[in-house]
Amino acid sequence: MLAALFLVSTVSNVDRQIMAVAIEPIKAEFQATDTQMGLLTGVAFALFYATLGLPIARLADRGNRKKIIAISITFWSLMTAICGVAQNFTQMFLARLAVGGGEAGALPTSQSLIADYFPPSTRGRALGIFIMAAVAGYAVALIGGTHIASEYGWRPMFISFGLSSLSIVVVVHLVLREPRKMIQRPLDHHERESLKPSLGALYSKPSFNWQVAGGVFFGIVSYGALIFILSHLVRSFNMPLARAGTVYGMISTVTAIAGAIIGGYCTDRLGRRGAANIPLLTGWLLLGALPFYLAALLTDSLLIFTIGSTIGGSLMFSAGPPLFAGIHIVCGSRRRATAIAMLYFMMNSIGLGGGPVLTGVISDSFGHLYGSAMGLRIAMVIAFTALLPGGFCFLVAARTMAADTEQ
Repeated sequence: MLAALFLVSTVSNVDRQIMAVAIEPIKAEFQATDTQMGLLTGVAFALFYATLGLPIARLADRGNRKKIIAISITFWSLMTAICGVAQNFTQMFLARLAVGGGEAGALPTSQSLIADYFPPSTRGRALGIFIMAAVAGYAVALIGGTHIASEYGWRPMFISFGLSSLSIVVVVHLVLREPRKMIQRPLDHHERESLKPSLGALYSKPSFNWQVAGGVFFGIVSYGALIFILSHLVRSFNMPLARAGTVYGMISTVTAIAGAIIGGYCTDRLGRRGAANIPLLTGWLLLGALPFYLAALLTDSLLIFTIGSTIGGSLMFSAGPPLFAGIHIVCGSRRRATAIAMLYFMMNSIGLGGGPVLTGVISDSFGHLYGSAMGLRIAMVIAFTALLPGGFCFLVAARTMAADTEQ
């Protein structure tokens, strides 16, 4: 089950992240600005992804999660392929809206299944493996996508990745099982909690609110600033697109493995000593990642960039397992998908929706003064400082974790 969900998350992130690979060639063909590309990579995807996530999560908390995941993959894969035939900025924007709408049904639903299959004592490692798929998909998009785009163009890249993702529907059909159907037990009255009481219960817990706020700042960096990392390598280090994708794809692979191992292990180990340790771990990891990322972005040495981004990325992505584990600890079993959907809603509507646009606007503003490469570098440095308030949000959340914990 976990392997199948890993593949679901991988193709989800491939189809999401290949837009980062195509920023430079699409910008050139459509004669777009960094601000427009920020809209395309951020708002276009996040609008439906964020707004549809909650109603789909409500279905996931009550219905057949296997069917929801299968339908979601089918829709977003076809929409990704359609991106490859877009003839202008508007058509591409609409196609990305549809991709985001399709992907809204995948990750909260998948996490809900994981939380049902794995007890709290091993859930951190399970979530670590699942979250590792995000960076694995990013690495596949960077390495495979840049080579396809360089050799054949960005349009075949979208079409090939979109159509190939449809194969995962077969895996989902053969492997996944819905626990509710296996148990053959009707939901009792308490498990049929309606939306308003669910949201009220979640938002009455200070630790939930602080963790969601921290997740927003995490999203500004992971969804916003990092989307321009290939453009930074191309502009500041004069790398061909294919080489830039290979370099950062390898870095992403290392950070994904390190993040899953470190984050998952530490989450399970520290969680046994007390619920408050989970958000403390998340907060200190985010704060620790910031100086390494700043060193990577402010240098003209590829070696220092590689070392700084590898250490910074390993620390930041190690924060993934405790981030989601902390939400599962306080949300209660009957509202798991809803809680994760609310987290994704905030992370994506503000982080993914606003992060790339903010980075693009700042890049264009400073680019007029200092050139395109330096403008983007300044914008990314500013965006990465969001890790600072993000880390402190999780430290504050730790104060009420014990009181907010729910079975």
